[in-house]
Amino acid sequence: MMNGLLNALLSEAEKLHKRYLLSETVGPDWYEPGMMEYLAESDGSFDLATGILHLRFESRGTRYDGRTEQIESVSVGDPLRIVRDPENPYNSNNFRILTAKGHDVGNMPAELCNVIAPLYDEGSLSFDTASVSFVEPISTRNRHATQAVLFVDLLCSIEQ
Repeated sequence: MMNGLLNALLSEAEKLHKRYLLSETVGPDWYEPGMMEYLAESDGSFDLATGILHLRFESRGTRYDGRTEQIESVSVGDPLRIVRDPENPYNSNNFRILTAKGHDVGNMPAELCNVIAPLYDEGSLSFDTASVSFVEPISTRNRHATQAVLFVDLLCSIEQ
């Protein structure tokens, strides 16, 4: 595995962790609506001894392709599948997020896709478990909301 790829991935995990840390220091009136309400739902860590990478991130693209409707029936703790999507017209490094029944509920953020895909493709990184860590269906959001919110808890193993 190329050390630069691992460093880039760990940098993205650190960005997620910094969002979480920021959530502990600011009040709800600190941020702009629609920008940073869900800071505490993000996190990232890597255990060098075990090679386990733990990421919590927001699913992207939830307003497209009927995903908002699919998220209505998703609950915290539900298992998810992360599926490589190299034919994606917007990002050939994409990973789709699917429910256990195969319903599409979004994409992994591009920043993560771009550092995970090369490691995944070479076999240095594998997905162990994925589940819903936070969900806010559009039906429970305020009337100005345009999409559902879904966060993924993902455990990965990295060969070193």
